Amino acid sequence: MKIYIIAHKQFNNPTADEIYCPIQVGAELHDELDSEWEKDNTGDHISEKNLSYNELTGLYWIWKNSNEDIVGLCHYRRYFVKKTGKIKNLILGKSGDFLQKEDIERILSKNDLIVHNKTYFMQGCRQQYLDTQKYPEDIKVLRKVLKKYYPEYVDAYDEVMKGRKCHLLNMMIGKKEVVDNYCEWLFDVLFKVEKYLKAAGETSFERRMGMLGERMLDIWIVKNNIKVKEVYSINTERKDWKVW
Repeated sequence: MKIYIIAHKQFNNPTADEIYCPIQVGAELHDELDSEWEKDNTGDHISEKNLSYNELTGLYWIWKNSNEDIVGLCHYRRYFVKKTGKIKNLILGKSGDFLQKEDIERILSKNDLIVHNKTYFMQGCRQQYLDTQKYPEDIKVLRKVLKKYYPEYVDAYDEVMKGRKCHLLNMMIGKKEVVDNYCEWLFDVLFKVEKYLKAAGETSFERRMGMLGERMLDIWIVKNNIKVKEVYSINTERKDWKVW
């Protein structure tokens, strides 16, 4: 079991458990950080796409290169925690009570995937994307690509986009085969979206695929009837009351 901590800069690992493993993303584009970390530019990788795919270059590396039976992704400042960890973070501003191996195994014995607690958007998921993103048209392109290559996912897309809740941040933990199945679909779709946008003359891709990926997780979950367990998370650099 390995939970990979996505990082693009040096940070102090707040966890002591050996299942947590830092991985530098965008390593193809930047100088090496800690030499003992994993790097997303080894083996089969898309490290050079990090400015657009963000933490997803780490997820791609996990898919293609990790041999662990259970894998997960969190961020250098965002971690899955037990309920007590969330309470301590909210009230005292402290970080701790991270999910441990036994917690993860217990949850996954009854569920397919551990995901971040849902975020609610009163205006709906689709409208929130259109209102807040620098490239709002990308969500429409995603539907076009799904309709052409994965028409069986269009109903799930519509259901999720009409809904008011999303599991954001591209954070997850699951059995490797489950994560692999998701990645096979996710990256095939994102590569097709990217190709479509480039053919249309787009040249700036900063954060675009990473933001789409956040919305795609729920589409995949709905279409494939994935049983998920929502778990609290904390932001170790948190300065406000946002749930993430």
